[in-house]
Amino acid sequence: MVPRIPVANLSLNMLLRRQSFMLREKTLYKTRAGNLMLRTLLADKSGTIAGVLFDVQQAVADKLEVGSGVEVSGQIGEFRNQLQVNMDSIVPTKLVDLSEFLPTAQRPRDEMLAELDALLADIRNPHLAHLLSQLLDNPELRAQFISAPASKFNHHACVGGLLEHTLSVARIVLAACGLYPNVDQDLALCGALLHDIGKVRAYDPLTFGFTDEGALWSHLYIGASMVEQAIAACPGFPAELRLRVVHAILSHHGKYENGSPVIPMTVEAIILHYADNLDGDARGAVDHLEREDPNEGPFTERSMMHDTKLYRGERGWTEDSAES
Repeated sequence: MVPRIPVANLSLNMLLRRQSFMLREKTLYKTRAGNLMLRTLLADKSGTIAGVLFDVQQAVADKLEVGSGVEVSGQIGEFRNQLQVNMDSIVPTKLVDLSEFLPTAQRPRDEMLAELDALLADIRNPHLAHLLSQLLDNPELRAQFISAPASKFNHHACVGGLLEHTLSVARIVLAACGLYPNVDQDLALCGALLHDIGKVRAYDPLTFGFTDEGALWSHLYIGASMVEQAIAACPGFPAELRLRVVHAILSHHGKYENGSPVIPMTVEAIILHYADNLDGDARGAVDHLEREDPNEGPFTERSMMHDTKLYRGERGWTEDSAES
């Protein structure tokens, strides 16, 4: 059996023979010559790499299922300064151990679950506690919530990423609540824990791509709808509190151009928006720096998420060397 080489270890000109990947994306194009060309995104737990196959037959492409395994032969080439697999063949295959092909959150799951339950126990408002229980204590939804990714690529794009991101946002929100008077901490924390709950239905758990529902409705609407339904099952839930909770979810992207149907209009919603931005942007920067080759100079390639190159610094620089 040919040893599988992780995506992170692939290098220019390397030959691949019957290498297994998860197929994240596939797109079929017609060239100017009238032939078909297949572009793919291949993945394992260590990362992703593009793959291309020229003069492909329609029947070959039709057999490939996004979210399933493929077996690839070819050679590592380069396109627009990025590695890609110039494929000679690609066929479906069964992935025996999915844990080899899906990246996972950096924090241990048990540790994150314990933190989630501790945060839920800290909610004093009985209406918010009941609302959170309706959602996050539901066994089916809880299983989806702790496994879902938080994005397709930019930040926390991994199994458990949604939970990891949610907990980070909650910690930032709690820190901010201590800085400003008259903030409703229970409301702010509830918003943090539920702000991205719609992602359990907006993202495919295997490909991390949008579901049809996610593409058409967005996770903000899906999440607000899920929370509205849960509130309807909470007898005596105050109308004013309902307005504030749903508003925080709908406004957490901050601006219309970022997908928010409304702008944050409460202190708790404002805190949530910036906490969400901080964790997403900072984690996205950390992930981008980790993906980039540190031998390529002080600046990374342009980060699409940050719309700029990121500065990694000169090789060999440390705080110790700066102080000497």
